Amino acid sequence: MKLTQITGIFLIICLFLVTITTAESDNPAKDFTGTWTDANYTFTIVQEGSDIILTGIPVDEESYFPMKLTGMESDNKTRLVTNKNMTGTMEIEMSEDQMELFGIQTFDPVNPLETPFIIDYNSTRNGTEVQSDAVWSGEWIVDNMVMTLFQTGEEISGFFNVINEPESKVYVNGSVSDDGRNISLNWTFAEYVNFTLSDDGMNLIDEACMNGEGKEGYLCLNLQKQVQE
Repeated sequence: MKLTQITGIFLIICLFLVTITTAESDNPAKDFTGTWTDANYTFTIVQEGSDIILTGIPVDEESYFPMKLTGMESDNKTRLVTNKNMTGTMEIEMSEDQMELFGIQTFDPVNPLETPFIIDYNSTRNGTEVQSDAVWSGEWIVDNMVMTLFQTGEEISGFFNVINEPESKVYVNGSVSDDGRNISLNWTFAEYVNFTLSDDGMNLIDEACMNGEGKEGYLCLNLQKQVQE
């Protein structure tokens, strides 16, 4: 009789373990570490505890630039709350008629050992008014972006923003050259980029772009995890 009871208990335990194993296989662990891609980027995600680092390399380096996001997992590992901090420089010259700017813009690399990412910069003054004692002051338009500069003596400050999105700004500051024809600027940009993890753990969905409601000028990052074979 005791042997039969022990055998029954053993069978119940075995069935319980099988049930747990099956449930775990039906609900795979949600792991952020690995390679994630979308149409424009390949991201490498590294996780230490709840801290997350996302390093993104563009597919087309002529249209996009490398970026790094740092943050943490939250909401029972179903979200990533991250911050995109970007910095760089600008070297700009003004045309003789004081109506155009041209030069280069650099983006500090996501890996300190790499060289900065560089693109051409060209813009046109918005309007024809030029302040004689502050020729750099004003709005400068390029595509759907406007750079607003303020000159005080040899100092320059200001910001970039998408024309219809004034709340999202890239801040700039720097100085004017001795001859007044060039400026050297440092720029910085910070933005929250938060993701929701799909139920199957295979997609990170940019919350700012859910339901097709992405803002003008905002780069949606909807990432799919790459499975290693």
